[in-house]
Amino acid sequence: MTDVVTSQSRTPANFQQDPLSWQIPSYNNEGQILAKRYAIRSILNRGSFGITFLAQNIYLPGQPLCVIKKLAPRFTDPNLIAITRNKFALEAQSLSRLITHSQIPSLLDYFQIGTDLYLVEEYIPGIVLTEIIDKQRRFTESEVEKFLIQMLRLLEYIHSHHLIHCDIKPQNIILCQTDRRFVLVDFGAVEDIDPATIERNQSDSNGVAVGTPGFAPPEQLASRAVYASDIYALGMTCVYLLTGKEPSQFSTDPYTCELRWSDTIDISVGLRETISKTIQIPLADRYQSATQVLIALENRSIRAKLRTYLDRKNAISKSEQICSRLSHPAVVHWALGIE
Repeated sequence: MTDVVTSQSRTPANFQQDPLSWQIPSYNNEGQILAKRYAIRSILNRGSFGITFLAQNIYLPGQPLCVIKKLAPRFTDPNLIAITRNKFALEAQSLSRLITHSQIPSLLDYFQIGTDLYLVEEYIPGIVLTEIIDKQRRFTESEVEKFLIQMLRLLEYIHSHHLIHCDIKPQNIILCQTDRRFVLVDFGAVEDIDPATIERNQSDSNGVAVGTPGFAPPEQLASRAVYASDIYALGMTCVYLLTGKEPSQFSTDPYTCELRWSDTIDISVGLRETISKTIQIPLADRYQSATQVLIALENRSIRAKLRTYLDRKNAISKSEQICSRLSHPAVVHWALGIE
């Protein structure tokens, strides 16, 4: 389960942001070994629910880096702790179901030492989206459209497994160093709505709302997440990438509560309308699936290509008309000075 204020980052604090000079961070806490194979090198993040470490598997050739999440809640309520442990186990189960996708970190291990639970994931070398924006580098319209298409295809895959991520936001998306793919991390808030397990999971969660304010839609904060909840969060992430602003930094329409985000940037009407529909507050007015958004983007692309084709055809037609007029005998005689 994720902290609604701070999220787990795969980029250590001293990880250089220049793609040409990314390096492994200096090691801290060296000598601490977990499960007789994982050497802790540094702390990546601390939150209300646990600690995330950068580690190395000292028993594998090359001692590859990995990420270890330790469940260590800071609260003492026994019921809330039980819910948190169930969510942690669900995160591991969900990652094991999604193990074949390149935009999701692979689950490497899951174990318990005493009463402490640990989850080991693939290490993703790269930069978190918030760090890109912090460098005063907002995404262009073309970049956001490519990002959106890539993430929507990932959501199609996740949702096809009856899972809702429930915490999509810039802090949980990494631009991978090696191949520039976008990787979605931190499945700690995931919801399983598989009909075969939904009753058990609902009783386990006990109606506890998860997600990040500003990126989570109203129905999710009311413990009623649906697939379109992830669509909303992805749309808000696109707004952030285009504007460089958090949702809380925008003014809202006093009648609809919609964010007034598009007034501050210059983008095409088509992309503005598509993103606006992803972040509609009424669930009925929002895209209901990732596939619907992809179709809308494809139709927009087809219309743009058709518009370009017609513009070129009209330009050629006008050019031909001008040439035809210029080749008229009277025009030729005039140009040559022939009476």
